Amino acid sequence: MELNNIKSLIDNVVFLDLETSGLNHEACEILEIGAIKIENQNITSFHTFVKNKKEVPLEIFSLCTDLKQSDLDNAPSLNNISNELLRFLDDKTIICHNGDFERRFLNYHIPNFRNKIIDSMELVVMLEPYHKEFNLEYLKNELTNDKGLEKHRALDDSIDTIKVVNAVLMRLKNEENKSITLENLTFKMNSYLNKFALDKWCWSEFINNANYDLKDVDVKYNDDIEAKDNNKKNMKAIIDEYRYGYEYLLKKEDIWQSKKGFNYEFRQGQFELTKEIRETMNTRGENIACIEAPTGIGKSVGYLLPSIMESYLNDKRIIISTDTKELQTQLIKKDIPNVIQSLGLKNKVSFGYIKGKSNYICVEKLEKYKNEYSSKKPSVSEILSILLLERLVLDGLYGDIEEINYWIISHFPEMINHIRQIACDPNLCKPKKCFRECLYKKRVEELKEEDITVVNHSLLARWPYKEEKPIENLIVDEAHNLVEKGYDFFASEIDYRAFKYFLQEIYPSELISNSPFAYNFKGKKMIKPLDRFYYFIKLEADKKQKISREINLMVEEMDYILMYGQHNNYSTLSNYNLNWEINLQCDEKAGSIFKDKRMVDVTYRPYGDCIKTSLDKILKNLKSIAYILDRQMDDDNLNKEDDTYKYGANKVKDLECLIMTIEIFLEYHKDDNFARIANIDKDFNNFLFQVVPLNIADLFEEKILSSLNSGVFLSATLTVNNNMNHFTNTLGIDRFTYKKKIIDPIFNYSKRIKIVTLNNISSYRNKEFIEDISKTISTLSLDTNGHILSLFNSKDREDKTYNILKDYLHKEGTEIYLDKRGIKYLKDLNKKCVVLGSKGCFEGVDVPGDGLVCVTLDKIPNLNPRDPLYSTIMKKFNKQYYQVNQPQMIIKLKQAMGRILRSKYDYGCFIIFDVGNRSTLNRLKNDLHNCEIISVPVERLNSSVNNHLKNCREEVIRSIVSDISKNDIIKGEKNMHVISDYMNDEIRNRNINAVMKVANEKNYSLKYFDLKYLINKDKIKNH
Repeated sequence: MELNNIKSLIDNVVFLDLETSGLNHEACEILEIGAIKIENQNITSFHTFVKNKKEVPLEIFSLCTDLKQSDLDNAPSLNNISNELLRFLDDKTIICHNGDFERRFLNYHIPNFRNKIIDSMELVVMLEPYHKEFNLEYLKNELTNDKGLEKHRALDDSIDTIKVVNAVLMRLKNEENKSITLENLTFKMNSYLNKFALDKWCWSEFINNANYDLKDVDVKYNDDIEAKDNNKKNMKAIIDEYRYGYEYLLKKEDIWQSKKGFNYEFRQGQFELTKEIRETMNTRGENIACIEAPTGIGKSVGYLLPSIMESYLNDKRIIISTDTKELQTQLIKKDIPNVIQSLGLKNKVSFGYIKGKSNYICVEKLEKYKNEYSSKKPSVSEILSILLLERLVLDGLYGDIEEINYWIISHFPEMINHIRQIACDPNLCKPKKCFRECLYKKRVEELKEEDITVVNHSLLARWPYKEEKPIENLIVDEAHNLVEKGYDFFASEIDYRAFKYFLQEIYPSELISNSPFAYNFKGKKMIKPLDRFYYFIKLEADKKQKISREINLMVEEMDYILMYGQHNNYSTLSNYNLNWEINLQCDEKAGSIFKDKRMVDVTYRPYGDCIKTSLDKILKNLKSIAYILDRQMDDDNLNKEDDTYKYGANKVKDLECLIMTIEIFLEYHKDDNFARIANIDKDFNNFLFQVVPLNIADLFEEKILSSLNSGVFLSATLTVNNNMNHFTNTLGIDRFTYKKKIIDPIFNYSKRIKIVTLNNISSYRNKEFIEDISKTISTLSLDTNGHILSLFNSKDREDKTYNILKDYLHKEGTEIYLDKRGIKYLKDLNKKCVVLGSKGCFEGVDVPGDGLVCVTLDKIPNLNPRDPLYSTIMKKFNKQYYQVNQPQMIIKLKQAMGRILRSKYDYGCFIIFDVGNRSTLNRLKNDLHNCEIISVPVERLNSSVNNHLKNCREEVIRSIVSDISKNDIIKGEKNMHVISDYMNDEIRNRNINAVMKVANEKNYSLKYFDLKYLINKDKIKNH
């Protein structure tokens, strides 16, 4: 952008950006500096590269568009240009996006730097805190009409920062012009800051003095984003025609062909899935279906079509349960709206998602919290974070705590504590009686009439909205996760931090100064809801003192549990949490210590005895408090319909639930159906005691299955040993009339995937293992051009491999990334990169075509035989290890291998480094789609992989050319260059790294890796 074209609403400032070699200001260097100075509306710029002293990671050159090592080699040193930079900056205030980052680097690397830095990210966060992201690219795309990518170049990013600041200020002005209040935002903010004797907000002056009369500012107002009515005409007649067989709508290509570059293709598996769900939802017999739907059939559309049609045609109210937040968001923001629009049913089918009550901000609590807030030494960020929350919930459209961006949480350290105080209290929050506008109230009201509601599995297991929306018609996606996580869903627990917070809540406030919580309330005068309850039930001072003494004793015992582990050798046993079944594993070895000149084994028994003794004392303290409150509440003169009473009564129920959990934890009988698990944090600052019911079939039947009119359970991995018994028996589905359906894969797995094991690599238990797999992945990436996803069962092993592998890969010019944030780089065929991932990457990774051609797995994902839950299951139900281990192991292997084959043109190798017992994998061949399993030495790995990839690519390229050639555009076109351009566009849409050119007047040439073809033009035209 020319300097003359830059417009800025604010004057006498410098917009500055740095590009650096990493995030750590002490270990990394400044590589580029860019700045735009606005002085009396005159615009000047400063730009320089900086010569690097240390090697710059490859990922930096990939991130920063067109940055080259030669730019840095020919640049001055930082010492040589720092004075010139300081002269340019003068005494101006500097605006940076994520200013803390620039502040750290400038203060460290240029000690004479003295300018004030204010943060444009903080500006946007305070004015519009509801955004999903606050990075420069996202904000530029959301707030302006500039849809360009962030270049990560210093001068370009400085200019983009100006655009974002301009836009957000104009949007604020537009909002205030419409407001009926006479007080502007900065006045209200500064008034509240002044209450705490704090200076005005650093952005106030710039907001108030901005030139809002500036013409042609690039800004996108919320009012400008009008919903386009793309409802299709004549769809009503079509829907009526297919109402009793709407799966046939999937055969009507014109309904679904809606996006440029998107080629709809009918898939038989998707058709079968939709048909099966339709029949399940409209039968009195087998009204529960368990369906294994393989990858690539379009599972989401397959179950959304019947959900939407049943809602529209038959007024059925559907609940869709998913496992992850990402999938929940994808359904709400993308998949459901797209299907509704394709069917022409916009505004005719309602949908939304809901979470548990405590996931929302209570507007009433926030208002009261803000008005009563006091702090002995308040900071600006402490007070600003309260104002931010107030701004967030302003119109009742936002207030989901989980959706508050991570940057906000990290930038405002006090935010977590504020949120804890203002979250909706399940006992206190009554939407029907609330007159405030808040997101939770809005969602509960909508839920009563909503057609389709998306939830997660955890909320489904404890569904608290039965009154608003009973579980009648249910679709569960990724249903296999219900088996593994079902135990956690129904477990009761005592968490150190949560328990302590509960005790703080019930502690009488007038006695708090003598409590373990005194520090939390230092300088703050707050009346808690329980104080009003104590007053309401006329609790005398001596009884309050009794309650406070009981709580003090409990906190002492809780702290003692952690201190015991620290001071009795347990802290030296492991780098991991201590985790055991407190009765059945008490005599198992926790570790060894060196004592009396020899190694001595340490068991869990002493620690378990300590925990039981302390919990027994805590139980007596809790019962004492419950007795006091029960006696006080047993007064017929009390108005037991009063909200204050009801709130206190619910808290007493919470107290009784704690008592019950501890009682069950301390009780033990060999024939009962509970696991009692103790988990002590490795740093001894937290504990978690769980009572896990082992009869989850009973609980699942009671809470979910018994109320269903129809239920559909879907996953790509429901079968184990070619049957669904493990899934249906664990969840109690086998107790009902149900049907099973396994939809045939649409891909030929045995042709497209080869499973390779290595017969001469060290075991994962050996210290050489990480070095060995690092070398192997590095060598392999030379032949695959990167595009490898390496999965790990252990996060620790993943991190250690990363630290070794990055040096190998960087020497070869290959980038390396950790976890899901690196997946987007795999999709870029111009990059050579390897991504390492652990638990989160076994699912939800979808990289098409040549973007992912190899998945490696560190070891077979076996359960730890000492895992307290599964160890208890084996002992209590007399099961062998393989009976417990094999189902989950098969599912995880299928998930890992499933990352390769997601669409028609996918292929690759699945490499397992340590298979343990080599006969295990061969026994699982049927579960792994009968893919070929070979065992080779490391030295032959590359040739085996190359042969497979070459064979697959021959099949893929033939399939692509054949599919594209069928398009009518090609048949009607005579110009060979136009046809080759079209072919190349379509090839790129499928993420395939092939290029077609016109070779001569009769032939095209096609190059795909090492494959070269000469194709006669008539074969393309007449296919």
